[in-house]
Amino acid sequence: MMKLNKILSVIAGIVTIGLLSSVFAKIQGALFPASLELFDRMSWSFSDNIQLVLKLICVYSSCILGGMAISFCGGASRQHYIVSGAIMLVVGWLWLNTAHPVWFWALLIAGILPFIMIGNKLP
Repeated sequence: MMKLNKILSVIAGIVTIGLLSSVFAKIQGALFPASLELFDRMSWSFSDNIQLVLKLICVYSSCILGGMAISFCGGASRQHYIVSGAIMLVVGWLWLNTAHPVWFWALLIAGILPFIMIGNKLP
């Protein structure tokens, strides 16, 4: 039973982060339609950079809630690290497959583990 909780906590963390990131992206796309085309461009204006910062905040929020979901399902620090690694791999793959402002992707990858661990510490 204990192993099942650990496996379920990893699945819950990945699903929570992925689902919430998608929901936040849809909401941002509905409110700011131009944000859906950010990664098709090779140069970005000031307002585009604001949209990228909003995307960072949304993903960081998803990571915090994902960390909370992992803890809620009985995951320990190891499960948080596993989920962080998996999400970093997905983000790295996205980075390789899109036009990219390096600062955005670097901050995104650098923030995943800390924000998931913040979720671990919250009740």
